[in-house]
Amino acid sequence: MDNYLIQIVGSAFVLFAWSRVFLRYRDDTLSLWGLLFWSLIWIAVLVVLFLPHMTDLIAERLGIGRGVDVFIYSSIVVLFYLVYRVYVKIESIEQEITKVVREESLHDLKKKK
Repeated sequence: MDNYLIQIVGSAFVLFAWSRVFLRYRDDTLSLWGLLFWSLIWIAVLVVLFLPHMTDLIAERLGIGRGVDVFIYSSIVVLFYLVYRVYVKIESIEQEITKVVREESLHDLKKKK
């Protein structure tokens, strides 16, 4: 019975999270690649929820002890990748802000003269 409860709650969360992804895609704030990436992530979560033995097969082929460890290791790798992407985006935004502020300051200086 506990497994069914986890599957129901997990499925509800996945559907909610994917609906947010789809809405961001529909609002043009998420690219097609973003939609595909997040859809694959949430599909993988559903697979783990409903077919947990699949992770055991993957773990066996990779030489990892337990199936849940494969899921955790994969999640950590994905999280590191996402943190890297956020870091790169923040650096890009900081450079753009610096450029705009510099140009605006030069423009104001020219207006004063």
